[in-house]
Amino acid sequence: MRVDQLQREFDIDVSWRPYELHPELPPEGRDRGERQPQPEGHVNPIRQLAEEAGLPYQPGRHIPNSHRSLEAAEFAREQGVFDAYHRALFNAYFGEGRDIGDVLVLSELGAGVGLEASALEEALASGRYAALVNEATEEARGSGITGTPTFIFEDAERRLPIVGAQEYAVFQNVAQRMGASRRRE
Repeated sequence: MRVDQLQREFDIDVSWRPYELHPELPPEGRDRGERQPQPEGHVNPIRQLAEEAGLPYQPGRHIPNSHRSLEAAEFAREQGVFDAYHRALFNAYFGEGRDIGDVLVLSELGAGVGLEASALEEALASGRYAALVNEATEEARGSGITGTPTFIFEDAERRLPIVGAQEYAVFQNVAQRMGASRRRE
């Protein structure tokens, strides 16, 4: 991921926050529908950026409601395995086209990073992290965030959001403009 590359190159702190892009989706999600054929030579910009970053991109035909996956990520954060779980979620959704709104998928991913699947399932069933996800989403919307991913670079004086999948050079440029120190090799 570009964020990982940025952290290797610059002395920066990254804090992932939950944000539900489509809270209007029903809990079971919805079918993506029929994809329209693209003209010859058409390049999907998201697929291209993913390929350039060495990330798999194979979206499924189903658009999941992401609320449960955001809750599961907060459970993983509390258990100290957020980064691994976050990567597993990204790969499951973007690389394998899996339904990350499905509790069984989420618990399988959790078990894969060392979480106790039954404890994760119980946390989801009880809605233990639902309010946290809702509050973080509302806070983000209140500060003008309307898309994912949104990366916010900030220091004591400035706050600069970058919305959407971007080329690495954009992140590198912003980090430099914000005065981030380069790490030594």
